[in-house]
Amino acid sequence: MPVARILKEVAIGETRRVAFDQAGRAIALRTDRWSDTATRPHIGDIVAARLRAIHPTQGGGFVELPGGAEAFVRLREGHGFTEGQSISVQIVSEARLGKLARAEPAPFEPTTQSPAARWQAALPGATHLAQEDVLPGHPDIESAFDEATSETITLPGGGTLRIQPTAALVAIDLDTSGRNDSGRAAARALRINTDATRELARQISLRNLGGAIVLDCVSPINREAGFKLRDSFLSAFADLSQRHAKALAPSAFGLMEASIAWGETPISDRLLDRHGEPTDETLCLEALRHLQREARARPMARLTLTLPRRAFDWMTSSGLDLQARLDETFGARLTILSSDKTKPEVFQT
Repeated sequence: MPVARILKEVAIGETRRVAFDQAGRAIALRTDRWSDTATRPHIGDIVAARLRAIHPTQGGGFVELPGGAEAFVRLREGHGFTEGQSISVQIVSEARLGKLARAEPAPFEPTTQSPAARWQAALPGATHLAQEDVLPGHPDIESAFDEATSETITLPGGGTLRIQPTAALVAIDLDTSGRNDSGRAAARALRINTDATRELARQISLRNLGGAIVLDCVSPINREAGFKLRDSFLSAFADLSQRHAKALAPSAFGLMEASIAWGETPISDRLLDRHGEPTDETLCLEALRHLQREARARPMARLTLTLPRRAFDWMTSSGLDLQARLDETFGARLTILSSDKTKPEVFQT
C-alpha cells in the first residue's frame, strides 16, 4: 500500500519522521539524533574503508570505516584484496545490538542523497511526497514511536500479537482473547491468522526488524490455508518494503517461519537499553520535546524542566549544548535541573 503522508518533527536534539499509509497506520519510522556522528554508517552509504582483516572461513573480512567504526564485508572467492589496503564499500545493513554493520565492495561514487532522503525514496509511492512539518510532541508521531516499542499489538478485528525479539530470532505469539468470530473453526482460524500475518508485515517494517521471524499461528491450519497465510504475509510485506523476504507455510506445529533481510538499525536498538527501558538519551530527548511543546503553548512563561539524574548527566556530558539551543529558540526563560525522580516534570516558575 503506497504511503499517503509523511510527518516530520524537528526538535532540539532530534528529528523524527513517520510514514503513514492510506488507512492512517504508521508503516515506517526514522529518527536522526544530534548525537549521531557524521560518520555513523547508514544503509546505502558508499565510503572508502581500510580492509583490516580477512577471514575466509567467515566468507569475508572486517573493514574500518571513516571515523573508526567497523563493518563486516562479504568477499567472493578470488576477490584479490589484501589486508591493509583501501577498499570502497557500500553499507547494506546498519549495525544493530551485538552486530556490526554489513557491507559489500562497490565502485566509489559520491553520495548525493542524505540518509533521510534515501529512507523516503525506499518507501512505496513516497518519492515525490512532500513531508508535513509538525511541532515537537505531535500526537501522531508520539503514538507511532510508542507503538514501535510496544511488546503487545492489538489486531484490527480483535486478538493480540506479542512481539519478542531474541538473540536468535523474533518470536511472535498470537492470542485470540477478545476475538468473537463466527463460523467453522478452520474458517475462524484462517481469518485471524490472515489478520496476524498482515499486521506482522507492518510491524516488521515499522520496527526495522529482520532475520528469522517465527509466528505461532492458531490451529487448525490445512495445507491450502497454510499457503494462503504465507502468500498473505509476503504480499503485505512487499507492499511496505523493498527488503528481500522469504517465508514458509506454517509447519505441523503451526509455526510460520520467515527470513527478512536486515536494513536499518531496529528502532528498539536506537531508543531502548538491553532491559527494554528508555536509554538516558531517549529519556532526555522526550523531556526536551515536552518542554518545547509547553514553551510554545505558553510563550511568555518561565518554565523549569526537572530531569531524572541519569538523563541530566547524559545531557551535560553529551557535548551538544542543548541548553544554549533552547535559549536561542525561546530566550533565556527555560531552566533544566537534575532531579532524583524517575520521571521528568515541567512546571512554571
